[in-house]
Amino acid sequence: MFSCHPFSEECTKALNQVVAYHLHTSHVYFAMAQNFMTAQEETFPFSFETLADSRREYANRFLKHLWTRNKKICPPTYEKVDMKEITTPKSALQMAQKMEETLTNILLTLKAAARHESDLLKFLTSVLRKQREFKEYLERQLSPPQKGKRKNEKEAQMEQPSTSSGVKGLNLRSKRSKPGDHKAITTSNC
Repeated sequence: MFSCHPFSEECTKALNQVVAYHLHTSHVYFAMAQNFMTAQEETFPFSFETLADSRREYANRFLKHLWTRNKKICPPTYEKVDMKEITTPKSALQMAQKMEETLTNILLTLKAAARHESDLLKFLTSVLRKQREFKEYLERQLSPPQKGKRKNEKEAQMEQPSTSSGVKGLNLRSKRSKPGDHKAITTSNC
């Protein structure tokens, strides 16, 4: 049942983290899509760009829940990812797997904080189900069974560096961050 009362402080903080991390992963997936644009159709059975759009859509839906009940949005920011470290499709998948694991943990924190919020829990349950399915999918992509020459060719293709230079003006480089290191930077303006 929908409530007009504001979310608890714990739930609000968790919602802000979920929104921020969805936007962060969306940004990284979009950069990956641009980085592997030429090889993406052959290498990846899914589109990083579609995944980026999906994460952005989820962020918008969580924001709607937050704005409807609290009227205060203050998501943390995350350190930028050094895309130069992601040179092969396999390293992109490994980065995606780490980000999805982090996202799952953040979503589970929100689920614990929103235990009395039935309207939010209904949506969150469906997001967690899809999240689990995608995590399992990524695990299968990173450890496929070896069957014949075709699989070995695909694995060799996954190990080749990208020849695409990415998008100009999209700077995701940070001297402090390392691949898989997605720490929140707290903001002081909220």
